[in-house]
Amino acid sequence: MKKTYSRTTALVAGTAVMLINGVIYAWSIYSTPFAAGFGWTSAQLGMCFTVMLACFCLGGVIGGALASRLGVGFTVPAGGVLGFAGYVLCMFLTAERLWLLYAAFAVAGIGVGFVYNGVISAVVPRFPDRKGLASGVLLMGFGASTLLLGTLAGRLIASPGFGWHLTYILTGSLILASAVIGRFFILPPAPAEGAAAAAAGGLTPAGMLKTPRFWVFFVLALIGTGFGSGLIAHASYIFTEGGAAPGVATVAVGLVSVMNGLGRIVFGGIHDRCGFRVSLALDALLYIVCGALAAFAVGSGASWLLIGAMMLIGACYGAVPTISASLAQEFFGPAHYGQNLSIVNLNILLASFASTLAGSMQTASGSYAGAIWLFTGLEAAALALVFVLAKTKEPKW
Repeated sequence: MKKTYSRTTALVAGTAVMLINGVIYAWSIYSTPFAAGFGWTSAQLGMCFTVMLACFCLGGVIGGALASRLGVGFTVPAGGVLGFAGYVLCMFLTAERLWLLYAAFAVAGIGVGFVYNGVISAVVPRFPDRKGLASGVLLMGFGASTLLLGTLAGRLIASPGFGWHLTYILTGSLILASAVIGRFFILPPAPAEGAAAAAAGGLTPAGMLKTPRFWVFFVLALIGTGFGSGLIAHASYIFTEGGAAPGVATVAVGLVSVMNGLGRIVFGGIHDRCGFRVSLALDALLYIVCGALAAFAVGSGASWLLIGAMMLIGACYGAVPTISASLAQEFFGPAHYGQNLSIVNLNILLASFASTLAGSMQTASGSYAGAIWLFTGLEAAALALVFVLAKTKEPKW
């Protein structure tokens, strides 16, 4: 008979697992040895991140489907194995094997998608009274990984006595260990409670896709995710354009990351207390105000105003996946939560192209101001969609 730990223990353990697996977002740090060592261009390395992100989303979908049959007790450690295998495959890289880099991080991305989906679908339903806060804490861990583990990885990679090979092996080993060990602490409640949750019902993925509420929210989340990821991917360059010194720009990027994590907890709490209408509307309004301030500041050289605006944009960006994790259960029920959440999270894949759009607009105009105004305008449309979402018919399940 399996042992079930308290929901608080599951939340703490799940956050630790998410912290370690979130290291895939530190790609800009992990890819640094390859430009000089193998002569690969930034475009080639950037494509690897796109492949990894696509496979991360795919891993969530596959992992959710497998978890519905085999349980998260299988999919989470299986994801750890795949994550470990992806980083270890990089030991065989050569300048002629760019394809192997893509293959390795495709495997790693799928593995982390398994873990991400498994942890959230196992932990969040245990907090029916605080879904937003629980998802916010978990996703804060995932988002904080770049700042904490990414910084450590950068130092190890640069260390002559360690280097990137050992750093990659260590990273893969941590992903595997966190998934295998963490699995025991996040296992869902006893069968009787699980049966009760299942009896509460819920839409299947196919049923969810037929509802207007899903599509309205999906577009709304896509705009919010695209706004944040499109600008944060270029944050250092935006700060430099706005007049910040290189050292200040580096610190500012870290501050945006911190606010991204804090935003997940704050908006999760707001969502629990005030509901999706208030939390989503507040997120959109803050995005619009800060986007306008950032667009003005980047053109006028008001670096400190720009840094403050970008920090709040980071907080707004963190709100979207947190609210998504809560609404996937609130709107469509608990019975197929993991699968439905993985489909909702496909907005992350589509939103990843926002950074490419922002870079292209900067290349064409010489400034990021146009991209910021574009994202701000789209967020005004997202604010209107919040009111449309509130009017959509609640699905019956």
